[in-house]
Amino acid sequence: MYLRDFKVIRPNYEQSQEHLLEWVVNAHIRSNNWTEKDHECQEFESKLRENLMRIGLGQNKIQKRGFQIKDCNHQNWEEMEIYNIAVMPEGYLLDKRMEFFNQACSEVFEQMYGPGEQLPPHLVHVTCTGYVAPSPAQKLVSSRENGKNTTVTHAYHMGCYASIPAVRIAMGHFAVENQASDIVHTELCSLHMNPAQHTMDQLVVQSLFADGFIRYTLGEKGEGPALKILAVLEQVIDDSATKMTWDCNEWGFQMSLSKDIPVHIRRNVEAYLDQLAKKSGLDRDELNSAHYAIHPGGPKIVENISEKLGLEPDQTRHTVAVLQNYGNMSSATLPHIWDRILKDDTIKAGERIVSMAFGPGLTICGAVFEKR
Repeated sequence: MYLRDFKVIRPNYEQSQEHLLEWVVNAHIRSNNWTEKDHECQEFESKLRENLMRIGLGQNKIQKRGFQIKDCNHQNWEEMEIYNIAVMPEGYLLDKRMEFFNQACSEVFEQMYGPGEQLPPHLVHVTCTGYVAPSPAQKLVSSRENGKNTTVTHAYHMGCYASIPAVRIAMGHFAVENQASDIVHTELCSLHMNPAQHTMDQLVVQSLFADGFIRYTLGEKGEGPALKILAVLEQVIDDSATKMTWDCNEWGFQMSLSKDIPVHIRRNVEAYLDQLAKKSGLDRDELNSAHYAIHPGGPKIVENISEKLGLEPDQTRHTVAVLQNYGNMSSATLPHIWDRILKDDTIKAGERIVSMAFGPGLTICGAVFEKR
């Protein structure tokens, strides 16, 4: 089984990280209903800006992010689609955010499959940032009158590691029916900020996440470059359930991140890779020299794993490049790294790629690929 034919659609808007962090600062100030720069406001703004810039800016950190919602492009707060803080300090509630998700992702699906383009036998829709029924994937199949030929499967709310379970679902379709599946990720992380929450973990979340859309196929080899799947493996780290959460609130979806997540991953990554190597039929030493596609939940995760495994910068260069240029796009992030690896002519056929992602549980998901 192979992964091939990647197609990326970039969000409508893109801004530098510094611009976006300044926007977040002003959103937080507005949410406190300050109209004048009194001493209390100035002190709050100074501390908030200091924290955000320390968290979010740096040479090896995010340089720019994309977003589908135009709110982050301006500061006319009364004209915001979601973050009309003049009306509600946290922005509009979940119903408005899901209306936006439904419309925006339906448009993305229409772009993913242009007029007259044949739909696949199986379509796996992956997201953790929006839920509507019928889903944008189902609406596409219905509008193309292809309901007898394309089945839709939803892989929802798993967070950043969801690409690996989605691959497993598609592997099942192929194994049972010998039919290809398309996997489509639609992540609108920009819909789930709350400017009225000023805690440090929320500032971390607001400095990391971005929107991303990507489609790819699991099936036979095909004509172009592809990633042959050698193994996939998913594990939950014991006694870590509270370290990362993704909860539905009335205003949107709220993520909580414990500051010791990189430590938990670092402690468990070697034992995990031992089992992944065994499942793929390779020696652990063979994985040490592979290229690494690591979900960059943040710079510290990549740094901790690289240090623990003794990885050279060249082994993780595509991971770092995706983080710097796109930010954390939740489940769409790993596929963007896979796409870059396939398009890199310096990575030759036969070379191995180790891929890992992390999410609520804490869950470690990963795979071993061979470029073909």
